[in-house]
Parts: sequence; C-alpha cells; structure tokens
Amino acid sequence: MILLCALMVISMGSLTAQEKIKSDQPLPIMAWAGIPAGETNIERFMELKEMGINVNLSNYPNADAMQQALDLAQQVGIRMITSCPELKTDPEKTVRRFMNHPALAGYFLRDEPVRKDFAELGDWAKKIAAVDSRHFCFVNLISSIHTTKTEALGTATYADYVSTFAKEVPSQLLSFDFYPILSVGIHENWYDGLEVFSAVARKLDTPFWAFALASSYNELHPIPTIPALRLQLYSDLAYGAQGLEYWAYWMSEGLRCAPIGMDGKRTVVYDRIKAVNAEIQNLAGVFVGAKVVSVRHTGVVIPRGTTQLSSLPAAIKVFETEGAGALVSTLENSANTFFIVVNRDLEKSMSMTILGDETLKKVLKDGSVVKAGIYANTTEIEPGDAAIYMFPTKK
Repeated sequence: MILLCALMVISMGSLTAQEKIKSDQPLPIMAWAGIPAGETNIERFMELKEMGINVNLSNYPNADAMQQALDLAQQVGIRMITSCPELKTDPEKTVRRFMNHPALAGYFLRDEPVRKDFAELGDWAKKIAAVDSRHFCFVNLISSIHTTKTEALGTATYADYVSTFAKEVPSQLLSFDFYPILSVGIHENWYDGLEVFSAVARKLDTPFWAFALASSYNELHPIPTIPALRLQLYSDLAYGAQGLEYWAYWMSEGLRCAPIGMDGKRTVVYDRIKAVNAEIQNLAGVFVGAKVVSVRHTGVVIPRGTTQLSSLPAAIKVFETEGAGALVSTLENSANTFFIVVNRDLEKSMSMTILGDETLKKVLKDGSVVKAGIYANTTEIEPGDAAIYMFPTKK
C-alpha cells in the first residue's frame, strides 16, 4: 500500500509538471457593440466576462454614463474601448477625467473612415495623445473587399489606404473588419485582404486586431457555427493578429442573430463563442507577441492573393494535406517557433501527414505540449479547425 501511494504521488507529480504554453498577458478578445448604456449593470458585465470577453467597446450618451460603465468593468476585470460625446467636443478635459481609470484600454474615435476623414481623425487623435500617450486611439478600417479597386476609399490600393491612415492618424494598433463566411461559401477576397493588411502592419511594425462575425446581418451570412468561428479566428491569428474582435455582441434592429438577443437573453451563438474563446485563450502563449515568419497555403487551388507552400522549417521533414487545402503559418515567439495548420474547409475534415525531427512537439487545445511523435503521422483536422506544432527557434 505504501509503495502504491508513492507511485501515485510520483504519477501525479509528472502530470502536474507537464509542459504548458504560458503567456504573461491574455489575448485581447473584444466585443463590439457590447453592453448598451441602458443595460449597464454588474450582471451584464459578468455575463460578458463569462463568454470570454476581456475588452468591451461601447459608446455612451455622456461622460457620467461612461464613468459608470468603466467602474463596473473594473469590478469584473474587463477593459474598455469607449467613447462619449464629450470626447469629441472637449477631448482634453474628458481625457484627463478618464486617463487614470484602471479599466480604460483606449478611446474609440471612428468606424470605417475613408481617406478624406484621416486629417480630422489625425487632429483628434493628436489632441488625445498630447494628454494621454499611454492609451490608444481606436479606429476600425474598412474591409478589403477588393485590394485594388479602391476608388471609394480615396486611395489607389488597399495597402495605400492602410499605410496612409497610419501615417496621418497616430496609431498604436490597427484594426479592420471582414466577414467572409457566406451562405454559399467563403468570400474569394478574404485571404487576399488578410495578406495585404498583415504585410502593411508588419512593415509599419504595428500590431493589428481582426474580426469574426458574431451575428448574422443579412441572408448572405449564416448564423455563426463553431467551425465558422474557428476558421475566422485561427486565420486571423495565423496572419499575426494580436487581438480578436466580434461584431456584434448585442443584437440590434436589422440583425438576424447575435450572442445576446433583442430580448436580452442569450442565443445559441453565446455558448458557441464562449467555447471557442476558452479554447483560444488556452493558446495565448502561442500568439501573444508572436511575429510572422511566413504564411502559405496548400491545395490544388489556393485563395486569391496568397502563395503556395514550397518549403518547410528544418524541424519538419514531411508535410502533406489532402482535400481543399490549408493555411500554413510559421510564427516565431521568443524561444519557440510555431507551425500552425488551419483547415480552410468549413464542411469536411482534412487529412494531414506531418513528420518532424526529435524537437517537434504538438500543442494541444488546453495548452499542453507533448512530443509530436506520440501521435500518428497522419491525422485529421476538423472543419475550420487548427493544429499547432512547436520547435525551438533557430538562433
């Protein structure tokens, strides 16, 4: 009996000592159109936190209402990107009032501006930054529906649109929306837009955040499923996104579905997002602070604007995918490099074969790390899902 107990203790010790991916900071996950002013109470903020949201974006009718929301957010551990009319009419005074609030993440200025709006936004952001340089001014940019036909944006290309914005509006981070999951498939220009936005952000050395659709706003967009959420979020992260965003959290007129319905009750989407958020937050140590080494695609036909996978990291000796193909990203994060494979198919699982050297490890969904060799070389990745492998960063 004593020997049995000793063996159990040793076994439990080895389990608790299992390697896990850790992050000093959680991955920012934001709800856009979060808790409305009329629902500002502790229960609603706790509900938001329970879904896995740690950043809330809401506008308020006045500075006092914004103060109340910030105070409640602080109580539950949520940070706020927020705004009120006084932020525009008297930015210096308003910023001084809120700049030291522990729940403040940033100041929301504008959604989807075009080129002619940049000068005004730049002046506004500079007034805020002159008083408070610790918190960012947040502007979300228009989606890259077409990366070259951008006359309506006021620039020659989408890359020009993003880089011109960054030049004229002081920006500690960039954001853009694109809702690619359609009832008839995936938007043909989505990955092209991710390619451009990610490349510009890297050139500017500025982190970017990107969206997943949490609602259904017309017949073109189906109610979000777990595979659809995973595909959007893992693709964003594979392209280097340092924050994730959902539009919209609270249902409003014109939407067909959102995590919280018009009656204030949770819909089926709430629990789907909650599950995916928990999964991704377990992997924050993979993505937070990571730098893109390369992003490539496999398949007979690859998405518009992307590049075919033609070489592998030294730690991976054999890699093949079947079916529609995969997004394949290599991210470097300090001492570790991660090889991320995202199944682009929303309907079918993808067969993948991977064989690496003795340094290759597999990162499980709970953040645990195991030797890749304990798994079969050929496996399946579910629709929209990702498989993550790790090896030491080459010095």
